[in-house]
Amino acid sequence: MPKISECDRCSFFSRTHFIVCAVHPSGPDHDRCHDFETAELWEPEDPAAYTEQNMEDWLWHPLFTGKCPECRHPFSRYKLPPLHWHCHMCGWDEEDYE
Repeated sequence: MPKISECDRCSFFSRTHFIVCAVHPSGPDHDRCHDFETAELWEPEDPAAYTEQNMEDWLWHPLFTGKCPECRHPFSRYKLPPLHWHCHMCGWDEEDYE
């Protein structure tokens, strides 16, 4: 199926071999997609501020481990990471640690 370079970073991208996306199942008709919505992950404003030590402080986060830091319940690997992390099993909430 035809897809363009933006497809992998789009919110509508299906990540399956059967359809390209929910809006254009067989891929976009042109070399640009007017329905593109970015699904890019957060990027720091100042990457130099994130030293190796600072990153070690974040290795407990579910973004890196894929699991709740409290009950170790796994988060889905097939969905985009949420903007706000919350465990429905134990009630852990990332806002409690900020």
